[in-house]
This record gives sequence, structure tokens and C-alpha cells, in this order.
Amino acid sequence: MRQAARILNCSRDTVNRLHRKMGRVCRDYHQVFLEKNFGKIDGIFQLDELETFETHRLARPVTVPVLIERKSYFVLHTEAAPMGPRGRLNPAAQKRKEIDEALYGKRRSGSRDAVKHAFELLRKVLPQESYLNIQTDRKSTYRSLLRLIFNDSLGSHVRESSRRRRDYSNVLFPINHTLAMMRDGISRLVRRSWGASKLRERLEEHMAIWMVYRNYVRGITVVAPKTTPAMVLDIRDKPANAREILAWRWPRQMM
Repeated sequence: MRQAARILNCSRDTVNRLHRKMGRVCRDYHQVFLEKNFGKIDGIFQLDELETFETHRLARPVTVPVLIERKSYFVLHTEAAPMGPRGRLNPAAQKRKEIDEALYGKRRSGSRDAVKHAFELLRKVLPQESYLNIQTDRKSTYRSLLRLIFNDSLGSHVRESSRRRRDYSNVLFPINHTLAMMRDGISRLVRRSWGASKLRERLEEHMAIWMVYRNYVRGITVVAPKTTPAMVLDIRDKPANAREILAWRWPRQMM
């Protein structure tokens, strides 16, 4: 944010305000587009969680569940949720944890609720009378939530070890690749960076911008630069552009 303000010769508040506005527009754009396609999106889906933090790496970790369609790499859902501090903390992190608990209460994990939100969205976009085919790692929460939400409509659930080498032969390569792209394309997710989010709400806004760019603007590969994930999923017939997306306003309908 600071560097963008220096380059553009404006205040950091201006960059922050416009960035948040872009995030809200992109979030709503994606939401309306999904609502127009409820009951129409089928395929093989993958979900995994990326870990980051807000303000403090040890005392305030954050989990980011990401849901994609495997063939198209279309990102259906991202969300940032709190996690409790992990393991033994060093004295500085322990002190920070105690300060946070005094101000905000004990930090509890929101991972289950965030994953549930992703699966509930998936239930809406999946065609009626069709069976869900999904691939995840072996986290027990995923299996119990899938049984709760999909019940008899759960077709297959492939569970791969998260310790397996993450190369192209890994069944979870598409979601692992997507998470790697998120870390590369969203500055707040770069490891060991000064650019980490201070608030996870700001991270969600940033992810919304990246998700819309990834789904509707950017080509799925450099070999097919004019074919976006939304086009591969057959829910859009041409790429969007930045002018179209940023000019869009709710409840104006998309072409």
C-alpha cells in the first residue's frame, strides 16, 4: 500500500480506500455470477486450506479454505477465518497472546465454519439430482461436513495424504497449484513478508480481487491466454476486462 502510494504520488489512505472499494465490487461481481449459475456447475471439485496470519504469525494465525473446480481451476470460494495459537509460544508471542485475549477474548478456530460455508455454496451450484465428486486431503472435518451437507448426494470423496509430494502426479495438484498461485499473486500471502494483513477482513477483500482476475480475466495458462477458467467451465463465453468489472455496480446485470 505504501509503495503504491509513493508510485502514484498520493496518500496511503487513498490507495487503501480504492483497494477496499475494488475488493467489494469484485466480491459482489463473483457472488452475482455464481447466483446466476446456481444448479448449473458440475465437475470434480477440490478443497484445501492455506495458512497465514494477521498481525502476528504465532499468536494470530488464519486459515483460508479455497474451493475450486478441478478441470477449469475456477475458484468458487475463499474465506479467511481465525485459528487458535499453535504449539508452545516463545515469551514474546505468549505475551502478545495474553494481550489479545484480554482485549478480544480467547481466540477460537473458525476453520470448521469456513469450510462449511464453502460446502454449502457448493451444494447450491451443483445441479439437482447429481452426485458430488470431491477431492481433499485427509482432514477428518471434511468428511463429517460432507456427510452432513450432502448426505445421499455424495458420490465420491477421494482423500489424499497432505504429506505426499506435490508434483503433477498428485491428485491434488490443481488445488496445490492454485494455493501456490495465491501466495505468488497476493502480496499479503507471501511468506516471511512485511506485507501481511493486519486484519483478515482486508485479506478477504484482496482475495476477491485476485479471484475475479483469475476466474474471468486471466487466461487459464500462457498457452491459452484468451481462455479463462470461467470459459472452460462453460459459464462465460469471453474474457472480462478490468474496465468492465470495475464499472459494474449492484444490481446492474451483467451481459
